[in-house]
Amino acid sequence: MLFFEGFIKFSAVGLMLGIGLLMYRDGRGTRALRFSLPLIVALCFILMTTGSPAIAITGPVRIPMRLFDCLTTIFVWWLGLALFDDDFKLGLREWVIAGIYALTAITLRTYNWGFHNILGDKAVVVFSGLSLALMLHLCYKAITGHKEDLVEHRRRIRIWFIVAVAMVVVVSNLAERTAEWVGMYQDQTIWVTYIFTFILALWALLWLTRLHPEVIIFDSNKPIPPEPSRIDERDKPAYEKLVSVMETDRAYTQHGFAIGDLAELVGIPSHQLRKLINQSMGYRNFASFLNQYRIAQVKQSLSDPEKARVPVLTLAMEAGFSSLAPFNRAFKASEGVTPTDFRSEFLDRANNNTVQN
Repeated sequence: MLFFEGFIKFSAVGLMLGIGLLMYRDGRGTRALRFSLPLIVALCFILMTTGSPAIAITGPVRIPMRLFDCLTTIFVWWLGLALFDDDFKLGLREWVIAGIYALTAITLRTYNWGFHNILGDKAVVVFSGLSLALMLHLCYKAITGHKEDLVEHRRRIRIWFIVAVAMVVVVSNLAERTAEWVGMYQDQTIWVTYIFTFILALWALLWLTRLHPEVIIFDSNKPIPPEPSRIDERDKPAYEKLVSVMETDRAYTQHGFAIGDLAELVGIPSHQLRKLINQSMGYRNFASFLNQYRIAQVKQSLSDPEKARVPVLTLAMEAGFSSLAPFNRAFKASEGVTPTDFRSEFLDRANNNTVQN
C-alpha cells in the first residue's frame, strides 16, 4: 500500500514539475508563468506534506508549505480567469477576495493544528463555501465567454480545462469535509486528491507537449492590419462583406450584438467568421473586435465641438455599449485615459489652436 501511495504521489509531483518546465519553455515571455507556477508549487506542496508520515515531509519546514498550499484554489481561480480572458489583470477585487480566502484558509488550517480562533469549527463551512463559489464563478466565466472566443483551439479546451481543474478542488474539498463529518482520518481521503491530481497532471502534460502557443498567450488583444496575402482567396468575398457591414452599415452599434448576428449579416457560418476575424485581423475575442469600432466612433464624437455637451453615456450607447462601466474600462484600456479626460484634452487643444490662429 505504501509503495502504491508513493508511486502515485511522486509520479504526480514529477508530472507537475514537467508541466512547469514546459510552461517555462513554451510560455516564457508571457503572463502564463505568473499564474501557473504558484499553482504548480502549491500542488507539489500538498503532495509532499500529506499522506503516510514515512514518505511525507515533516517538521518545521512543513508549516510554511502547508500554509502556502492553502491558496491552491485562489491560484486555480486566477489561472482560469487569465487563460480565458486576454485582458485579465489582478485588480483590487481579485486581491480582496484572495485576502479573505487566505485568512479563512489559514484560520481553518491552524484550527486543525489545535489553535483556537473566533470562527472555530465554522471556519470549515466558510472555507468550503468560498472554494465552491470561486470554482462556480470560474465555470461561469468559461461558459459565458465560449461563444465570443475567436481562438479555435482555446474554445475546444475551455470547458474541459475548467471541469478538470475544478473537479480536483471541489472533489478534494468535499472528500475532506465529508471525512471530518463522519470521523475519518485525513489519510483516508487524501487519496482523492492524489488520484485526481495525478490524472489532471498527466492530461495537462500530454496537452502541453502538443500545445498550440496561441492558446496560452496572455497578451492583450493587439489587432494587426489586415493584409491581402494573409487572407485566403476563398475568404476574400466574406472579408469584404464583413468590412462593409462593420464600417458602412455600422452593425456594431446594435445592443447585444453577437457573433451569430454578424455571421448572419455576412452570410457565413459562425465558425468561419471566428477564424476570419482571428487569423486575418488578429483579434482573440469578439468583444475586443466590436470595441475597436465602438471606441473609434466615440473618440470621433468626443472630438466634435458640436457634441461637447452631449453626455458621455449617450455617446457610448449610440456606439453600441450597453452601460457606462464596461465602456469606461474598454476606453481607458485602449486610450490610457478616461473618456472625460480625452474630451477635455482634445477640446482644450482645439480651443488653444483657435485662439492662436
